[in-house]
Amino acid sequence: MLGRKKGFTATQSKLTSHRMRSATIGTHVPQRARASRRGMNAEAVGFSNSRKKRRAARGIVDHVTPSTASGESSQDYSRRVSRRQFAEEIQRKARVRRIVAVVGVAFVVLCVAAGVGSLAFLGSVDGKLSLGDSNAPTALVAATDGEPYYLLCAASLGAAQGEAGPETDAYLLVRVDEGARAATVVSLPSNLQVKLSDGAAHPLYDVAALGGDAALVEAVAGFAGVNVSHFARTDAEGIAHLVDAVGGVLVNVAEEVDDPTAGDVYLAEGEQALDGAAALTLLRAQNYAGGVESQAANRAAFFFALANKLMEPHGLGMIMRLDQTASDVQTDWKTLDLMALADALRGLQTTYAASVPGHETSVDGTSQYVASGGDWTDLMDRVRAGDDPAAPEAAAPAVDPASFTVAVRNGTDVTGSAAQLTKTLEAQGFKVVETGNVDDYTVYPETLVIYHDEALSPAADAVVKAMGAGRAINGGSYYTFEADVLVIIGTDYQPIV
Repeated sequence: MLGRKKGFTATQSKLTSHRMRSATIGTHVPQRARASRRGMNAEAVGFSNSRKKRRAARGIVDHVTPSTASGESSQDYSRRVSRRQFAEEIQRKARVRRIVAVVGVAFVVLCVAAGVGSLAFLGSVDGKLSLGDSNAPTALVAATDGEPYYLLCAASLGAAQGEAGPETDAYLLVRVDEGARAATVVSLPSNLQVKLSDGAAHPLYDVAALGGDAALVEAVAGFAGVNVSHFARTDAEGIAHLVDAVGGVLVNVAEEVDDPTAGDVYLAEGEQALDGAAALTLLRAQNYAGGVESQAANRAAFFFALANKLMEPHGLGMIMRLDQTASDVQTDWKTLDLMALADALRGLQTTYAASVPGHETSVDGTSQYVASGGDWTDLMDRVRAGDDPAAPEAAAPAVDPASFTVAVRNGTDVTGSAAQLTKTLEAQGFKVVETGNVDDYTVYPETLVIYHDEALSPAADAVVKAMGAGRAINGGSYYTFEADVLVIIGTDYQPIV
């Protein structure tokens, strides 16, 4: 028969209490002197209630919970011990730290590599764009921040008929206004007569051969009366590749192109889609009915069409476009400069085109184009102001050629020039009342159209336009003549046969 389990005896209780004190290790247990056998240490131990404390005082101990110094609540303790073991937690945190460190190092290495690669790539593109050993930069004048500046473009177009064919060059002076997103292109005839430092007149296409690109920049800057800040050059192969690289260009052809010496392509007037070969034919053509004005209009239209196509991409696309075409053009601009320029001018809002007013003449057996001084000065004044160079001419009032009289005098050593010019003017309705030579037998280098009364200034301008040459001036009392307008033929005038 089972009996009821007895509780702790006094002896067992004392033994249990002794064993617990002996087995308890740690700084959380106060170090005390061995208790006297004559008394218990119930006062030194914390109990959850008074009943257990009284039992302990009598020597009966069921359970003792040591008091610690951590201040951790039972709830926090329960939460902590329920997580994964401390060793595993420490290992996990160490792994995380190692992974973060590896990823961070890899990111830094990747950024450095990307930066170095980008610099190397941009340097490669800059190298392709570089002018190399050209001396052009020595003649360039830095542009003022926020102000319009001028760019000179030179293109060697080669010969359409092989090595024996005529070489063709093209020159464009471009005024760029980034703030207004506007550009004006002035086409310069390749045989334009310019004066160099030696004081002699040379055709523009000979200048670079005589003094390098710097001489070319200086000659154009002096002729136009502006500072040239940037220079770019290309050739026939470069132009053809540029056009094909952008997928062709749409150009509004001002006058039909049908010039066998320029190429085999025929282009009708109006909007035409051009590939590289067709573009070269357009640029080389010279037999326009409208002369240099039609040629200038077609070249300017091509320039704007190609520029807009080249500037279409953004960001990375623009960088790739530059890398693809950098070998086709040499310039003082860098890659980042061209990207900024494209951002500033993308979708040009205002474009103007103009040609140099003047006429062709023969100098030592060489055909040269001579600018009309007064008209050229007026045109460049409008260009510098950012106005349309053609507007004043279009708005000029018509002058009846029969409403005034004209005297023609030969100021050259070419016999018959005055008589020939008289026939030309009379054929256009002018009333020529005198023909002859200058009285002092002086050879005039420049053709002059002279008037005394300012009211006759439009009449003199009408004569200049009819001749395609000359400069209208108020002669005051220096020149004596009876007619309303006096024409003195200079050596720069080439009679029309």
